[in-house]
Amino acid sequence: MKLKKILLQISIAPVLMAALGAAALDFTITGSTAFRSIAVDRTKSLFDSPGPTTYGDGTATAPGTFSGTMSNQAPSLGSQVVNMRLSFSGSGTGMQAVDQGTPVPTADPNGTNANMTPDIAFSDIFPESADPSLNGSDFNQVIVGVIPFEFVCNNTLAGVTNITREQALLLLSDSGIQFGLPAMPASYLGQTGPNSTNVVWLTGRTADSGTRITVEKNVGSSSSEVLWAFVGGNFVATNGMTSGGLERATIANGTNAIGYLGLADAANIAASAFPIQYEGVKATVANVQSGQYALWGYEHVVNKVSTLSSAKLAVQAALLSAVTNSGYQNTNTIYTASFADLANMKVNRGTDGGAIKSNNF
Repeated sequence: MKLKKILLQISIAPVLMAALGAAALDFTITGSTAFRSIAVDRTKSLFDSPGPTTYGDGTATAPGTFSGTMSNQAPSLGSQVVNMRLSFSGSGTGMQAVDQGTPVPTADPNGTNANMTPDIAFSDIFPESADPSLNGSDFNQVIVGVIPFEFVCNNTLAGVTNITREQALLLLSDSGIQFGLPAMPASYLGQTGPNSTNVVWLTGRTADSGTRITVEKNVGSSSSEVLWAFVGGNFVATNGMTSGGLERATIANGTNAIGYLGLADAANIAASAFPIQYEGVKATVANVQSGQYALWGYEHVVNKVSTLSSAKLAVQAALLSAVTNSGYQNTNTIYTASFADLANMKVNRGTDGGAIKSNNF
């Protein structure tokens, strides 16, 4: 009798395991690459000890999935297994995927990749600023952070210390191009000496990037950027970089290159490049929070109105709480290295690149 019971248990074990696997809750996140480090860190923090099982890329530079239970951070889920699938493609593309229900590639626990419809997107911009523009009323939106950006120069532009809005506007437009090549001399940005006549090569992000859109909205640029990649020791025309990591590599390696980065990406190439002031103000968290520095945007989390189940709403609520926790935003170096904490913002703005207003009025 005991042997029969054991054999029965063995025979039904695969069925039970398959049932448990089928019962796993999939929650798919896409959107901003600039906020990826926070999304990964806070996602992992939701899981019960000893932490999630990781499939694919644990940094989510490529698709990565974290799997486990969340009974502490999302008690209503109990012992429900949750697969948090992270696949970042940029703010505009991510919001569009959420809006239209377009599947994104994810790492699957079974060892293969699976295309999944995203539940939420992180975004550096408001939906209306995306290209093409999206209807903000399609989404539930929550502001979860503040992202400063700054212009960064290759060390060969060592004499450049500042860029004005007018200079940035010209740099970001085709006004600085002649015969299909850069024509803006480094002297226009304040470079002196033998390198002052060298042209400046602009690198930047693809048109759907929240980083690019935020900078363009702040500067007031409305024309297409003419961008360059540094390949094999030469600059070649490009539609833009798909990540901050690729852009920072171009700035670090490209002679007379200039571009725009988040604070952490800029710090990552400090040996080869340096940040410059914008309108005479340095990009610091304190200057952003006081309203003195203008190149910043809000980080949003968006989901399509009325599409999330109660279980997914519980996951989203836990994630939002983890990201916006004031203690985390004030003390965790993953956050403080790149972003400004919401609690200490003394100013606000209603649109990307919009007027900066005091919270007291």
